Amino acid sequence: MKNKKRVLAFDIGGTKIASGIIEFEKNSYKIFDYQKNATPKSRKAVIQKLMELVVYYKKDNSFSRIGMGIAGQIDYKKDIINYIPNIKGFKNVNLKKIIKETIGENVEVDNDVKCFALAENVFGKVKKYHNIVYLTIGTGIGGAIEVKDKLYRGEYNIAGEFGHMVIVENGKKCACGNKGCWEQYVSGRAIEELYFELYKQKKKSKDIAIDSAKGAKKDVKIIKETSFYLVTGLVNIINIINPEAIVIGGSVVKQDEILKLAKKEALKKVLIPGRKTKILKSKLGNEASLVGAGLL
Repeated sequence: MKNKKRVLAFDIGGTKIASGIIEFEKNSYKIFDYQKNATPKSRKAVIQKLMELVVYYKKDNSFSRIGMGIAGQIDYKKDIINYIPNIKGFKNVNLKKIIKETIGENVEVDNDVKCFALAENVFGKVKKYHNIVYLTIGTGIGGAIEVKDKLYRGEYNIAGEFGHMVIVENGKKCACGNKGCWEQYVSGRAIEELYFELYKQKKKSKDIAIDSAKGAKKDVKIIKETSFYLVTGLVNIINIINPEAIVIGGSVVKQDEILKLAKKEALKKVLIPGRKTKILKSKLGNEASLVGAGLL
């Protein structure tokens, strides 16, 4: 982390844009002027919002550069955003170039879960592990793979897109164009949609998790079904990749209920050597992708 003192960081997700000034020290970090804004639904509006935020932060802060983590597929070598499932119009966009040419700031851009993995590796509790799968479960499911302490990106930088693993044949339609993707059954949005389908009422996923932990029957049913699908995906990942550890973050596991149920069942169902896999909750929580963006 040499020469990385104060950085402006963004975590750009499907529903919110988190931002803040991050000050890095040798073994720690501090976040200043943290903000959370709703993510606009079009490319033009997102870029405009980012520009506004950069101008806002420049007024009272000094920073060496900007780091951005984005919930989408990114060609890391070419700095091109190939696709963002939950924001219209982001196809083959060089956001780094746009911001640098418009505002004149140095910018680094990467997938948000790659950022999550970087932050957990530097500041989390995974230093003794060398082969790790990282998952974030929020609006959708993002993933990253670390092999022998290095991120495995795949040939076209889409390695770790576990959210688009098909687990239900001809299932619910996904924003990626396929049907039955994992994130359509295990995500904040999926939990809320299932609750509405069953009970014709709207309820936030965090409140469903909280009430499930208290024993509310309707909520328990939702969490159990979500955990079933979470287990299905975890078993596939463990049997195929055989990591030492899986680190899970994101809003859906902020409340422990889903993860507790899933950990117990997943390790029963994997091939016997895979039962040694550690399934861990993120140490950095919702800050991880933002901090990782600052480390780019």
